[in-house]
Amino acid sequence: MDHSAGSVKSSVFAYCCRQTAAIHAGPVTDVFHGSFSSLVPTVSLKIFVPDPYQEFLVAELSDMDFDAFELEDDYLVAYIPSARWDDVKREQIESWLHGNELSRRMTEQVVGDENWNRQWEETIGPIVVEPFLVKPTWREAPSDIGELILLEIDPKMSFGTGYHESTRLMLRLLPAHLLAGDEVLDAGTGTGILAIAAVKLGARKVDGFDIDTWSRRNAVENVYLNGVQDRVTIIEGSIDGVPGGSYDLVLANINLNVVVGLLAEFGIRLSRGGRLVVSGIFLPDRSRLLEAAEPHGFALLEERTEGEWWAAALVYEGKGR
Repeated sequence: MDHSAGSVKSSVFAYCCRQTAAIHAGPVTDVFHGSFSSLVPTVSLKIFVPDPYQEFLVAELSDMDFDAFELEDDYLVAYIPSARWDDVKREQIESWLHGNELSRRMTEQVVGDENWNRQWEETIGPIVVEPFLVKPTWREAPSDIGELILLEIDPKMSFGTGYHESTRLMLRLLPAHLLAGDEVLDAGTGTGILAIAAVKLGARKVDGFDIDTWSRRNAVENVYLNGVQDRVTIIEGSIDGVPGGSYDLVLANINLNVVVGLLAEFGIRLSRGGRLVVSGIFLPDRSRLLEAAEPHGFALLEERTEGEWWAAALVYEGKGR
């Protein structure tokens, strides 16, 4: 069971990342903290858009200099410093809504100066995703965490805090499919949470890569926070920048389109019998992922769901099996 104070989706002031290639290929899959001006006059824009479209809209809004978001079931609230808000951005948003056959209903207001960083930090507490306890450095861990494995993760402009379903699904699948001494590849490492978790479960080494400069910096900071820098290497760039070699396990918490596009490369990088754990997939896209994986030599081992999200562990049996 996951424990946190209140509904994360409705209460977190979220800061959008700029993982441009991955983000535009599919949905944003987490909410997180970034470098947002602490005390500025701000425009609050409430846009009435259903849940399945929200994360795509967040990607668009982040490119328009919106910095913070609150996601609800049938609308989102986006925040932008008032000096950056103008009619051009309003028209861009209306055009996006119209293009997706959505209502162009939205309201705006100027809110008083707020310390968004402090407000955001106050909403984030330790969360249990067995067998892990995930927490930011500004919060104390409970006095008795028993046998839970502590992951200290400070998210900045990167994905992966433990507060999103797709990350939790990965953390739950990991113990059953990682063997002591495994060599692991973490695709789209974000905050580095999965790479760190893998080492703490016994991986011999982990190579993580991400196309985003901020993500690499954030991941490296978190790797040092958790004292696993001797076994984790973080690479900025695509999978092409990862040195050749064979892995026992590949982790990919990204999105459907990116995962499908990388299946051939994952097969090349995995030893026969190696495992691929994927998440960031909407439940209705389950069959699309499995159909795409089969010709590349992957077979389903285990699957899990939470809310509208699906994750799975697959075994690489080799092409032409």
